[in-house]
Amino acid sequence: MTLFSCVQGNTQINRNENPLASYTKLEPFQNGFAPVEMNKLSGYIDKKGRNVVPCKYNFVYGFYKGLSVVEVNKKHGVVDSTGREIVPLKYDFIDGFDESNRALVKLAGKWGYIDRKGNEVIPVIYDHASYFREEITTVEENGQWYIMDTMNNRKPVQYDVYKLGSFNDGLASISLYGQSGKGYINKQGKIVIAPQYDYVYDFKEGLGMVKRDEKAGFINKKGEVVVPLLYDGYPDFINGMAAVHLKDSENYGFINKKGTLVIPMKYTGLHDFYDGLAIVSVSGKYGCINKKGETVIPFSYDQMYSGEGNFAVMKGGKGYYIDTKGKVLFPEVYQDVYAFKDGVALVKQNGSWFYIDKKGKRLF
Repeated sequence: MTLFSCVQGNTQINRNENPLASYTKLEPFQNGFAPVEMNKLSGYIDKKGRNVVPCKYNFVYGFYKGLSVVEVNKKHGVVDSTGREIVPLKYDFIDGFDESNRALVKLAGKWGYIDRKGNEVIPVIYDHASYFREEITTVEENGQWYIMDTMNNRKPVQYDVYKLGSFNDGLASISLYGQSGKGYINKQGKIVIAPQYDYVYDFKEGLGMVKRDEKAGFINKKGEVVVPLLYDGYPDFINGMAAVHLKDSENYGFINKKGTLVIPMKYTGLHDFYDGLAIVSVSGKYGCINKKGETVIPFSYDQMYSGEGNFAVMKGGKGYYIDTKGKVLFPEVYQDVYAFKDGVALVKQNGSWFYIDKKGKRLF
């Protein structure tokens, strides 16, 4: 769940010139809507600047497929893109619509699931429950764990289970009573990778990250170690590359899915690859490399953020936008910039925050 904390408190808005002046805080757009705040209460605007969801909530948690979880006085509900409350604010927790058509809900210490219309399609009776990331998930009732589908059809898991996770890429994490390690089960409820690791994480791109003695590596679905458990932190494969570093070094590099260090650990900071490029830093300056490790954009920026086929950069106190070759997109310069997201970027100029399109034109 993403909790939107709005733009920094130093935002100052010229109310005479800025149509967004009634809002004290703004956030970037996501899926067609941007969180805004007025009088310490949050809502949403659309890309025409209309306040489609009134600013009356303590927190808003982002739109996904036309729905957003909202919160008032620690009670959660769901609104649609017109601001209609399709799920009343009665639950202690709601999350999961970003991943499926079933969202987890919690009420009075029990867990269940609602559909996109707000119906409790799976009763709120479970002591533990996992996300629906695939067509099945795992739940626990009165000490018995089950594998369950979206219609509440379930079958018991035939192990002395302490905890089960969500299915991802066909496998779910498992830990057993009386055993300290963690492993994986398949959709048939069979343990396919014996509990043996201190921590196990979701499989992605055919590999699962595991940790033992605070060192991370990767295994395949047969349980074979593909990347040795050498690395610190929480490496994650995205588009076939994972950023890694070692505890005795402050530098980072990239490995491929065979565990080969294809880009040396020589960067003081980096981001994951996006559209074939990764933002990296050397001596406090940011630039971009490709998957061969070649410098594509020189290390000359104070800050750099990946957008949609472009980058938001800061240099010498000035913010602007460049393309994937380092060419400036348009001449406007800003005090602060966010990366483009959903075709729109949030920028600050002359003390005011507002939104622009990819040509640098102000939206409203």
